[in-house]
Amino acid sequence: MRKILAIGLIAFAISCAVTSCKNTLDSSTGQTDIVFPSSGVSYFGQVQPLFDLKCNSVGCHNSTDLAGGLDLSSYFTLISYPGAVIAKDTVHSVLIQRVTGIGGIMPPTPIPTLNQNQIHGLKVWISEGAKYN
Repeated sequence: MRKILAIGLIAFAISCAVTSCKNTLDSSTGQTDIVFPSSGVSYFGQVQPLFDLKCNSVGCHNSTDLAGGLDLSSYFTLISYPGAVIAKDTVHSVLIQRVTGIGGIMPPTPIPTLNQNQIHGLKVWISEGAKYN
């Protein structure tokens, strides 16, 4: 069992090293913002880095402050929050409702709201099954 887990972790680390850097930052514009691909969205490559950048600051959705009871510091805390992410259902996923302004816009000012690429990327990730990838 440990051998299988170790092999899986090594494969995951290699996958992240190869894919996440090219999809995460837009180096052509000099921005350090998260850029999502049009398909094949990765939780570790784009979704969690976006949460870390926009949502997990002090007083917000981190494991200490739990704004609104929601912790966006890990996949498991995200999916354990009732209705936050409903795999393959972007209409009823509260995460999408909030980033698009239904029930209040997230993130709140002064943090810049998500851009269209990021909102679309979150929708794609959910549509693709909200995988732990």
